[in-house]
Amino acid sequence: MPDEHDLAAKIFETMPALGRTMRRQRLDGGGEFQRILILKHLMRGPQTQSWLADHLHLNPPALSKLIDRLVEKGLVTRAIDPEDRRRMVISLTDAGREFQHEMRAQMMERVRSNLKTLSPEDRATLSEALDIVSKLVESDNGEER
Repeated sequence: MPDEHDLAAKIFETMPALGRTMRRQRLDGGGEFQRILILKHLMRGPQTQSWLADHLHLNPPALSKLIDRLVEKGLVTRAIDPEDRRRMVISLTDAGREFQHEMRAQMMERVRSNLKTLSPEDRATLSEALDIVSKLVESDNGEER
């Protein structure tokens, strides 16, 4: 049975590879994976640019460029926060909400297709492992998803 060190190493090796695979899919037809994450966060409601930068671990200029592209595509709007004019609030448009739903459906279908290659036993094991990883992540960052 693997010890904590072996499991930690496996997680650190696997998770970046999963992220690279997702980015390589270019799920939004040629843009960056971070734009999908921005839209995902905005599904909860409007957010400030600083909140998005903190939660996506992006520096403000990089986030601003990503948001510029989303604004150009009509997927989000950017407005001055009426409560604090120094902040910008980013909101999803109806087109952005529809786009996010389409991208999620595409991602789910690709993952579902890959999962079909696993045996029922392996899928059960994977499900249990993901439940455990979710508990670890939630206990580590104290955030709700």
